[in-house]
Amino acid sequence: MRRATASSSPNPRAAPVFHGAGAGEIGRVLREEHEQMLGAVERLRGERDEERCHALLRQVRRAWVIHALAEETVVYKALEGAPVREAAGAHADERFVEHELVQGLFEQLSRTRCSTLEWHARLNVARGIIARHIESEHEELFGQLASRFDAAGLGEIARRFRLAREKLTLLEEAKAA
Repeated sequence: MRRATASSSPNPRAAPVFHGAGAGEIGRVLREEHEQMLGAVERLRGERDEERCHALLRQVRRAWVIHALAEETVVYKALEGAPVREAAGAHADERFVEHELVQGLFEQLSRTRCSTLEWHARLNVARGIIARHIESEHEELFGQLASRFDAAGLGEIARRFRLAREKLTLLEEAKAA
């Protein structure tokens, strides 16, 4: 039985804990990255020093860009052409938009002082979009992957995702140099 749920911690500032079955190795890889991303955003929410705050934001932005591009080019592409319910197709389009919205919020945050209300509002909105995005992927994307690919296929998607992430990391490092 496939089950994917997100449960929020009683502490509204705590990161939600995501659970899910299916999607094999790629599901485990994505779940780990999702949890790391939410943890990094939580650390960013708690940072008060301006310099450390912006340094951490640069790290979070970079990780988000790498993750989103690898996910789009490998994982989402693997599902292209797969028969999907109409609602699931709409959610697939929303995943791209969510990636773009979060990147835009991170860009705006990079030009904002960390101690302002605007900073906290934008960061909270970004966190909310990320949490919703992750929940949607765990509930729908993982099920689609598990129903379309066997364990070997899921392992191959995970291998290609890691390779894409490594290449994108090198590109981001070259851009920063």
